[in-house]
Amino acid sequence: MYSHAVRLICLAMCLPLRLSLATDNSYYSAGVVEYADETGTSKERVTKATAGFVTLLESNDASDLDILVFPEHVLNNGDYATFVPDPEEKITPCFSPDYELFLVEISCATRARNIYVVINVVEKELCGKEYGSDALNPCPASGVRLFNTNVVLDRRGRVISRYRKTHLWRREYYSMAVMRQPALSTFETDFGVTFGHFICFDMLFYEPAMRLILEQNITDIIYPTYWFSELPFLSALQLQEGWAFANNVNLLAADGSNPGERTTGSGIYAGRSGRQVAAIYQQPTVQLLKARLPKRSLGGVADPEVLPAFQPQSITARHTGLLTYRDYNLDVFRTALLPADFVNESQRLCHGSFCCNFQVERRPIPSTGEYATYRYRLAAYFGNETTCILVDRSEQAVCAVFACLDEELASCGRIFPGHIEVANRYYFEHIRIEAVFPAARRRLIMPSTLDGSMRPLPVSQFNWTETPSAQLLSETQVQLELRQPKNDLLTFGIWANYFSQVPTTHNLDHLQPIVLNARSSSVAIESTSSFCLLLLALILQLR
Repeated sequence: MYSHAVRLICLAMCLPLRLSLATDNSYYSAGVVEYADETGTSKERVTKATAGFVTLLESNDASDLDILVFPEHVLNNGDYATFVPDPEEKITPCFSPDYELFLVEISCATRARNIYVVINVVEKELCGKEYGSDALNPCPASGVRLFNTNVVLDRRGRVISRYRKTHLWRREYYSMAVMRQPALSTFETDFGVTFGHFICFDMLFYEPAMRLILEQNITDIIYPTYWFSELPFLSALQLQEGWAFANNVNLLAADGSNPGERTTGSGIYAGRSGRQVAAIYQQPTVQLLKARLPKRSLGGVADPEVLPAFQPQSITARHTGLLTYRDYNLDVFRTALLPADFVNESQRLCHGSFCCNFQVERRPIPSTGEYATYRYRLAAYFGNETTCILVDRSEQAVCAVFACLDEELASCGRIFPGHIEVANRYYFEHIRIEAVFPAARRRLIMPSTLDGSMRPLPVSQFNWTETPSAQLLSETQVQLELRQPKNDLLTFGIWANYFSQVPTTHNLDHLQPIVLNARSSSVAIESTSSFCLLLLALILQLR
């Protein structure tokens, strides 16, 4: 009896420490990887990326993690698409190697490291008249469909969750399929956290992103992305932090790294406590970012970022190596150009019946020499004559101050290139923006801030109030206030997504939209049929 008890005690002591403490700990350890595109042939790129993923998994930096997330798009391609097992089948590719080699290798490396891993792959699926998923796309002549897919592996390297991207990006529609019904993909972990996950462009839509939070009560989100930044509102870290803040959820965002093509920016966020770690780069980079996140179910709370004492600075860090899109929605906003030398401006600006109240105060910074400097505009907008990065229709409500290169509205949403010397002739001492946002069943209201280093302002630098809560189905008064001075600003505003119900008819091909509605199409078909019958009758009479 004594020896049996000793054996049990020894066995308990030999179990991995992480597992024994997981359910008692109020935090978990998360990592996200910013990963640069590999070069070479299709085979060479997949081989290099696989080796890079495995190296990161085997590194000491990953040894203390509970979960690690890799970005979208950088692992494989259509030439090396893989089958992905249905999570219900409980398959571990490491010892069921009926899949592409990269999936088998990563499954094995995951099992060896003993953590949860999320990767994004090009998935293939056999399809035909009587089999295959219920996709919007017809089955190709090849009998093989492709999906943009997240794959979740547990500590044993087993596939436990799969999600196929719902909102594709531009030319993805040429090659990728879309499920008829967006999936709400979640998975439970042994450290007491249930995650939901989606991909990149999905973040700007109600399904599945918002449904995971509002219907499934998910508080922790996995987000592989290959994000194309757009100014002034939708750069990578700016959107990630604003979205996590508005929903008050933990967000693990892993981005590809190709700044010359508008892609970079990864981070780990703790809802209204702000970012725990985030980075954006000017050169292609491979980097593992780590942070400790609170378990919401246990009441854990993260600490906001602590800022150093403010000092007025004429020259501040600028991030010019990232190419960005310009938001052409600005051209239909109601805007007001502020004087170049303004120090105190109070204005009420309205777009239709939607009005924004602004108070902006600056103080001069002594400087010498000839430098370029940004001009600023106030903006108000509410309507659906907008798009999400020129891809899908949107309905937005916006109150913002944003930077412009000169007096022209067309120069807004752009930054001075690196070869131009830029200075802050003023610093922002105080900004207050306030508006009443119309009620809607589907909306998300978020802070949207950005400085010259392409980072959002830390949450400790502003105050955000909602009366009543923006989660309620009622009109909401929102106030955003700069609480600490700031030298450089590109954007400071409130950006609301009303998740437009106006469809964008892609017809699975962005370059060939359907312009006829069902009624006009049927009329056209009936007219064509009648004409053909009349022509046939005439031919028979002539014979």
